[in-house]
Amino acid sequence: MNVVTVASLIVVVISLGVFAFQIALVAGAPWGEYTMGGQKKGPLPTQLRVGAAVSVVIMLAQAGHYLAQAGVLPTLLDPSWNTVVNWIWFGFTVAGLIMNSISRSKKERNTWVPVLLISTICTLLVALN
Repeated sequence: MNVVTVASLIVVVISLGVFAFQIALVAGAPWGEYTMGGQKKGPLPTQLRVGAAVSVVIMLAQAGHYLAQAGVLPTLLDPSWNTVVNWIWFGFTVAGLIMNSISRSKKERNTWVPVLLISTICTLLVALN
């Protein structure tokens, strides 16, 4: 297994973990302190659950893209677009890392910064290769 495959599969696992977390938030899990700046304790209000639902779709798209990078699914993009999308996902993880690093919620920072750091490294490895 090469670096791209391993890095892609790590991103898939992370994406599916975040997907599960977001599904739980949509369903009313009392984890508001771990997301969206930790602004709401307990279950998220409806408007923030909509944001979590959007994240569900994004995480599935990310998992699908990196399953294709690992060779598990067929690549739907031509090589030039695939490269662009790899860099977009890298930027997405960097943005997430920055936002979670500056969160006022210690629980959010402690949970997501390590996850996003790993994801950022892995998406960078895929984008570079």
